[in-house]
Amino acid sequence: MLVAVSLFAETTDLLDADLDSLFDDPPEEQTLEESSGNSILSSSIRQRGFSLDAAYSFYGGIAPGWTEAPWYWDTEDEEYSHIIGTNMVAGLGLDFRISETLRVYNRFSFSFPDFGISVEEFYFDYNINNVVFMRAGKYDLTWGISPNYPFTNLLSRVPANKGGDPYIAKVDIPIGIGGIQLLALTRKGFWADPSLPAFREIGYGGKYNIALPRADIDAGLFFLKAMPLRGFISVKSTIANTELYAEAMASVEHETWEDFKISGNLGFYQDIFGEMLRINGELFYNSEYGAGWFRLGTDLRDEYISPFINGLNIAMNVVYKPGGLWGFRFFTQWLYGVNEAAAQLVPGLTIDPLPHVNISLAVPMALGSRIDENSTLAYYRNNADRNNRPFAVVFLVTISGDYKYGHYE
Repeated sequence: MLVAVSLFAETTDLLDADLDSLFDDPPEEQTLEESSGNSILSSSIRQRGFSLDAAYSFYGGIAPGWTEAPWYWDTEDEEYSHIIGTNMVAGLGLDFRISETLRVYNRFSFSFPDFGISVEEFYFDYNINNVVFMRAGKYDLTWGISPNYPFTNLLSRVPANKGGDPYIAKVDIPIGIGGIQLLALTRKGFWADPSLPAFREIGYGGKYNIALPRADIDAGLFFLKAMPLRGFISVKSTIANTELYAEAMASVEHETWEDFKISGNLGFYQDIFGEMLRINGELFYNSEYGAGWFRLGTDLRDEYISPFINGLNIAMNVVYKPGGLWGFRFFTQWLYGVNEAAAQLVPGLTIDPLPHVNISLAVPMALGSRIDENSTLAYYRNNADRNNRPFAVVFLVTISGDYKYGHYE
């Protein structure tokens, strides 16, 4: 993605619109168990009642840029253009704790002028004797660690690069200092019958977590008949104030057991000068490109190509918060695909001059090779800008706030 925030996108995740949010810690998965065995679900629905969460965001900005490559790419087309955009987004979450065993949650979003009303989440939690914790409905679930290349998030590959509303039924079973998660998942949008998925369009998976004193380990497997079989393992630890993580994924054609592929990464987070300067670096090797796993009779054509650039990839994220007036925050993201000699560079800054007001300035750039028959995933094309401009200046003003109310017996 070239531009961290598209001014014209239908923004539904209201609180993640900041351009520098890419450099925050990767979000922790909201599972229903913790290493101590105490259930988040159990504590959240022990009291009967309800809560209401409302969030509002108003965006306005300008993004001047080039419609084609800059002059240093030896092109004669140097037409200059700009776009001005505004957007308003609201979200409403309703959390009903019906009893000590049942909780129901739903979240809606509203946007204007690209008018849209959608149900973002709608699910129930059910607690079976504090031993098995069930969640089912429409919601998203994330596996993996990497903030740059989420290749171990196997659930997002259904189908790859297409999105689609996720429908998940899962159970979490705490075991000692870890737990097991089992699930079934499908995504609306690639079903042969638009109203109902077939069994071959439902994926099944599970993962095991163990939280050791010096390392947190996840290992998982996901299977869908129309896709290759994939499994992963991830490890994260803290050594001498440096957060380290490593992930590996194996994928194989499950009918012929051919085209066995292994991908992996190694990354770190380092805080310097307290929390004033944070650096994230990562090396990622992708081996899945062009493995030929496309299944006739399905709409999983994007599975033929990995959503990541093939071979070695490098990422570096830096955020600097000097403190003081207006909460200045400087950031830079750099992603580089070695095989394609293509890069994404996004320097920028944000300030908070007034309560509920955020001003962001960023200069997203796609550098290096352009798309050709041997370079199908170059950052020049793999960006969020509707005009595929490889260079832009994004100036964005956001006014946002949220309100929460709860009543419990």
